[in-house]
Amino acid sequence: MMPNLSKITKQILISSLFLYAYVSASTSELEAGDEKVEKRYEVAKFNFVEVANVYSITLWILIGSLAKIGFHLLHKITDKIPESCLLIIIGILVGALFYATKIADRESYVLNSHTFFLFLLPPIILEAGYFMPNRPFFNNVGTILIFAFLNTIFNTMCIGLTLYGFSFTPLFGGTEFRFIDLMVFASLISSVDPVAVLATFVEINVNDMLYIIVFGESLLNDGVSVVLYRLFYAFAEIGQENIIAVDGVLGCVSFIVVALGGTIIGLIFGVIASFTTKYTEKTPVLEPLVVITIAYLSYLTAEMTTTSSILAVTACGMFMKQYVEFNVSKKSNATIEFILKMAASIMETIIFMFMGLSTISDYHSWNTGFVIVTVVSCCLYRFIGVLIFANLSNVNRLMKLKFSDMLIMSYGGIRGAIAFALALVLDENKIPRKKEFVTATIVVVMFTVFIQGTTIGALVKYLKIKRKETEEPTASAKLTNRLIDHVMSSLEVITGISGKNELRNKVRRLDQKYFKPFLLREFMSNDEKLLITFQKINDLNMAKLVHTPQVSSNAHETKIPIEIIDDEPVSPVVPDRSKRRLTIFPGFNSTPKPKDDLKDILHTAMYNRQRRPTLYSPQGDYSDEEDTMQKRRRSRSASVFVANNRRASKIDAYRRKSKIPFNPKKLSVDIDKEDKDSNTSQRPESPELELKEDI
Repeated sequence: MMPNLSKITKQILISSLFLYAYVSASTSELEAGDEKVEKRYEVAKFNFVEVANVYSITLWILIGSLAKIGFHLLHKITDKIPESCLLIIIGILVGALFYATKIADRESYVLNSHTFFLFLLPPIILEAGYFMPNRPFFNNVGTILIFAFLNTIFNTMCIGLTLYGFSFTPLFGGTEFRFIDLMVFASLISSVDPVAVLATFVEINVNDMLYIIVFGESLLNDGVSVVLYRLFYAFAEIGQENIIAVDGVLGCVSFIVVALGGTIIGLIFGVIASFTTKYTEKTPVLEPLVVITIAYLSYLTAEMTTTSSILAVTACGMFMKQYVEFNVSKKSNATIEFILKMAASIMETIIFMFMGLSTISDYHSWNTGFVIVTVVSCCLYRFIGVLIFANLSNVNRLMKLKFSDMLIMSYGGIRGAIAFALALVLDENKIPRKKEFVTATIVVVMFTVFIQGTTIGALVKYLKIKRKETEEPTASAKLTNRLIDHVMSSLEVITGISGKNELRNKVRRLDQKYFKPFLLREFMSNDEKLLITFQKINDLNMAKLVHTPQVSSNAHETKIPIEIIDDEPVSPVVPDRSKRRLTIFPGFNSTPKPKDDLKDILHTAMYNRQRRPTLYSPQGDYSDEEDTMQKRRRSRSASVFVANNRRASKIDAYRRKSKIPFNPKKLSVDIDKEDKDSNTSQRPESPELELKEDI
């Protein structure tokens, strides 16, 4: 028995050893040589790699939002230093922390040009184009195009040639720069950045004309500078020694195709967005998504076809705003506005912070002479270009640009993230001096943002530049502007001169005839709108008169209902005229301020233009109520529109009341006296204008 037990025990031990060896082999892995580490079930696991990119983006958005909140709380600091400068300072501090502690490598926190152009820049440009004031923009479109095209080309050529000339001097320390490389650098550094301009000019609250000219130039010249950048970069790929005349001609053609192609793509997607929102009445929740998605597709399509994506999304936003706003609901309009402004603000914050982050890195090559010449050339040629082309545009401008305006325009030529992103995307194999270009670009951006951006507000105050009017124009001002447009257009037609007013009227007629009927959900002509509005106001006034008759505050006037109850005699309802004044002459102090709402203006004008008459009703006992109401309506209608009929109805009422033989002369004298007494008691004399009885 014992031998069998020992044999069984031995077999069990051997089986256990084999089982343990099998389990150990199946639950272990080989690491760092021959060492085996036993692996067990993990209750929780830290896996940052899977969410690293999304987590980082979300964290930066949160940091940017908190920074914006802090700036608005510490308004004493932001009154002296622009928000863009503070964001760059925060980015520099965080970048210095990353660089010193080696927490992250350079690629993880340096601004990526791919991310910048595809994700950060489009919301800012779309918001600027969607909320662009069209009238000031098109009133100054000639000046904007001159600055965006001619001034950008002028600055690019002058900066490139100046840098190339100084490359033969010992100022650059013997560093060689090729001509085509310097032209690539000049094309990216000569453009005014719309993000920086928008952030700066909104804070100083400059007038609409200067804001539109500088901001419109920054929007369009980015497209021009990107086209020039791609042109010279393609020449660098071909090789400076291999360029022939045909390449130059094709480059000029490409310049035109890229600019016009981007604009046409934007207009096409604007039509698609407007037409799509025409049929979203049943699904208002999707309207903001449709609008923003189609606008973003215009940007991506332009990038895909190598045309100007900035011009595409700008044209798309400006076009679809005119029709989408009337197609979608009010809640969708508010949602679109808040989403665009929120996205633009957050992306702008991230861009400035990443610019500060990217400053702290080893990827720099400092050349003192090159940096100084670049900064001086950018400021000098910006001022010269503005001076030349502003005087050129003044030839055909009604409101001339003064020297103080030119100084602000040249001083407001701030460079920003677009120039920095274009410098980062350079290929060092094709552009050997990429490090010098990146360093010089950062210095120019910091100089313009910190020096010019912080002092332009004081310069605007010193030069006494007109600030932006915060109040919205009244309806009277809008009608006056429209009247002036029609008068100027008529003068152009009579004199045979083809000007912008005639062109504006042609575009309006084209819009009224073709685009609005095709793109708007409910299209009505101006006459139909006016009639419907007047009908609504009339109905509202009649409802107020019937249901809630006004009671005069004067002591001698009594509250008498207008309805007939139990066939009681009806007395007139005397309206309160002590608070009514004609607003024909708004300069008097006693005249109340005219309201902006068109309904309020028409409501006031109807009472002031034609005095509401007293409702007269005979004092006799009428058994037929329908006949009584008919006589009252006839009397009211006649008294409002025809003074003679009003007088006849009063005469008829007087005859029935007195039941005496008709004496026209005596009756006329009595009624005139009654009218005079009634008018004297109901309406005090107005200091603005004497009201005559025949009004």
